Amino acid sequence: MSVVDVFYAPRGFAFDDFDTHDVSLPGGDTVTLRFPRLDAGMVHTLADSVRQHRDAALARYSTDRIVDVIARAAELWTDPQYPERRLAERLIPAITGYDASMVRLELKRYMRMFRRRELLRFVDDELDCPQMLDEYRPNRSGGYTRLYGPELSFHVFSSNVPGIPVWSMTMSLLVKSAVLGKSSFDEPLMPVLFARSLRSVDPDMADALAIMPWHGGTTDLEDAAIGEADAVIAYGSSHTTEAIRPRVRAGKPFLSYGAKIGFSLIGRESLRTDLYTDTVHRMAVDVATYDQQSCLAPQTMFVERGGAVPPAQVAELLACELSSQQRKYPCSTPSEEESMAIQRLRSTAQMKALLLGAGSMAGAAAAASDDPFVIQSRSGTDWTVLYYPSVGMADSLSTPLNRTVNIVAVDHIEDALPSLRPYAQWLQTCGVALGPNRLFDVAQRVGSAGIDRICPLGEMNRAKSGWHHDGGFNLLDLVHVVDIERNTDMYCDGFDMDVE
Repeated sequence: MSVVDVFYAPRGFAFDDFDTHDVSLPGGDTVTLRFPRLDAGMVHTLADSVRQHRDAALARYSTDRIVDVIARAAELWTDPQYPERRLAERLIPAITGYDASMVRLELKRYMRMFRRRELLRFVDDELDCPQMLDEYRPNRSGGYTRLYGPELSFHVFSSNVPGIPVWSMTMSLLVKSAVLGKSSFDEPLMPVLFARSLRSVDPDMADALAIMPWHGGTTDLEDAAIGEADAVIAYGSSHTTEAIRPRVRAGKPFLSYGAKIGFSLIGRESLRTDLYTDTVHRMAVDVATYDQQSCLAPQTMFVERGGAVPPAQVAELLACELSSQQRKYPCSTPSEEESMAIQRLRSTAQMKALLLGAGSMAGAAAAASDDPFVIQSRSGTDWTVLYYPSVGMADSLSTPLNRTVNIVAVDHIEDALPSLRPYAQWLQTCGVALGPNRLFDVAQRVGSAGIDRICPLGEMNRAKSGWHHDGGFNLLDLVHVVDIERNTDMYCDGFDMDVE
């Protein structure tokens, strides 16, 4: 049995009391996860420690130096033999239940977002002059501007997708903010491993980080962290994020990233005889990656009639692809509550099909009749495809996730748009398979419906650097701006004793 620490603290910070949690690995081995027992006083002490370390090093670094440190830490993960990467690939599947091959592939892709060229692109996209994070720089109005990030940001990390905490930590570091992170017991490892990577590159900068797991709803610890922080960033379910919101003092930045709904628009041009196979494969990849647990994943896919393959047949082909994905990347085991929700949805859809005359048909017979139908995995709730021949027949655009997807047929892609309006506050990502002559017109319409990200089909779970998460800014929403107004410098020149 080996012991792995799933917490991170500045150098020299010691804990006296620990709890442990055992994780079973394939082959019968066991790993013990170790983490400190915390009280509110320790949270205050941790916050004070990372803040002091931030003042001593991180606050004095140039933005370019911070980018370089993060990029060098991320570069370590390109080596398959890097110990932290090997540990992540070994333990994260055991902790989360995600397929090991999927975790290996997706983590490799994800860490590429933190290469130097990607970070520079991201910073330049959000800030006209990134050097304003370092010093007062001339602005367009004739004065000078400086951007100040929070001294300390408190992060509530989610566990649904490994790696997301790395993005959140990076955003704070780029604005020179110390980080106090609360990780989830459902996946406490990745933020700690990346903090250790940063330490190997620049230990002084990494001392501005503290990552601790504790159970959600431990209000004395959360209130201590919220009170210490100058900004709060929360990921998780809508219940989690909304429970935190009223406890954040008015005027303190609070960035909330709760549950969202993604959907896809598949145009007839992507269902040509030479293209439909790739299109359906991409649909399956979007559904299967991390079992739809990412807020980016699609829950409903609108398929346009008029292609070489009709929407009902697309649903059949998608079911075959999901079956293949299951063999390649097995679905994680859903909770009992999640399984029951999937079974209820299946039963409701099958009853609707019976009432409309489709009976229990699935496959070619149901597809030929263009009635609603359900195709599901042969055992358990590994995957589910629910087909609806019109927008009005789908009870909801959301699903219980875990590779459960609605396929809704439309005569024209634009027919799907009115059904989005009731979900405007939850919409996030739209995957598209459309011809270039329609892309921007459709983008204009879905943008006004509430979507904040449009991407190629097959890449819905792989946001690019520079994406404006939930339609906001990643850096600008964390900083406050100080302006020296035009002519102030000239006025101050008048007090120079050497000038007559």
